[in-house]
Amino acid sequence: MNPNSFQPNESTQTMESLPIAMNAGRQSIVVRAPTLKVYERWSQFENFPRFITPVREVRRIDDTHFSFTCLRDGKERKCVVRVLLRIPDQRIAWRTISHGFASGVVSFERTFNQDTEITLRIRSIYNPSTLSQRLEEYLRNFKRLIEDSAPTV
Repeated sequence: MNPNSFQPNESTQTMESLPIAMNAGRQSIVVRAPTLKVYERWSQFENFPRFITPVREVRRIDDTHFSFTCLRDGKERKCVVRVLLRIPDQRIAWRTISHGFASGVVSFERTFNQDTEITLRIRSIYNPSTLSQRLEEYLRNFKRLIEDSAPTV
């Protein structure tokens, strides 16, 4: 799919076609790993299914567009995500450009002891009551993924 030629149809939704009731969530976690490693792992979007439970598959379309397959309300859904900003070792921002609306930013900050604090902020039309809980779960999963893969001394 060429993201520049995306045309909404009856099987997709855009911001203009939805009554928007935005939900926002923000969670942070400290990961025992250097910021460079943490940023690099997060920026590998194809690995999202390993820590974001509803994500089943991510395929790269080009350098800034990715096709996500997610399970929501017991149904498989697809959407295209556009990466809006990448500041190496600091921040990644994105938004969906098809099928509903969600946007987010993840920030990486080195702590005084060389660990990394990750802050994840999401705005979405989905999961109003559970958004913050889900973000916390995804960050815990990511922390385990990073820390469990750390070499032992």
